[in-house]
Amino acid sequence: MASIFAQDILSGMPNYPAIDLKYFNVRGRAQFLRYFLLCRDIPFVDERLPLGAGFEAWQAIRSDRSITGPFQKLPVLRWGDRAIAETTVIASFLHRASGDAGLLSEAESFQHEMLTSSVYVDLMMSTGILLWSEVAFAGADFGSSVKRVLERTLSHLAVLDRTLVEWQWLERAVARPVMVADCILWDQIDCTQHVFGGKCLDETPTLARFYRECPSRETFERLLRTKPCTVTARPGEEECLARIRELVTGG
Repeated sequence: MASIFAQDILSGMPNYPAIDLKYFNVRGRAQFLRYFLLCRDIPFVDERLPLGAGFEAWQAIRSDRSITGPFQKLPVLRWGDRAIAETTVIASFLHRASGDAGLLSEAESFQHEMLTSSVYVDLMMSTGILLWSEVAFAGADFGSSVKRVLERTLSHLAVLDRTLVEWQWLERAVARPVMVADCILWDQIDCTQHVFGGKCLDETPTLARFYRECPSRETFERLLRTKPCTVTARPGEEECLARIRELVTGG
């Protein structure tokens, strides 16, 4: 799909429609989408659904498919008269609608979408399931779960590090704007360190450099400061994180 606004983007005058991103007031599956829209100066409404103890605000709208989309869940992106659901589909749409796919070769554009998918499945979802595991799987051995997820996470970070080197990611990033794949990668590196502690990048120098030198890092960190929120909507998440870090440092 060509950029929806190709003529405007090429002329340096993007003409975006009304844009609204609806999600919960957590980082979860939408934080990297917020990062992308912010760092690319794309005007949008960052609509955050409050999360009370009983999820009342969510329960009140969940069945309204005009708000929550065909699968009755969030995030949902409204881009003019379009309503796009499902996180990876939204990411792919933004990659194309922003004109970014047109700035890359076909092979490079596939690399961006493959990286987005891999980080989403192997880092974001894995961490989210771990944080909810005690609630979703009562009686499971939480210490064993933490160990297994950390091992898989570190293994996947090593694979990502090698892949970024092979794809010359850092070198090519210098010649292009920050894109969706950059945003999800930075977000999940940051979340991984937040959940497991700050030594997750000790064996991955390319990821460490990317995280440290990402041009939009200041924008990302400013959003985290001005709108602080938990990683997920799990009740008692801070206590859960403290236990995870204790288990990690205790071996």
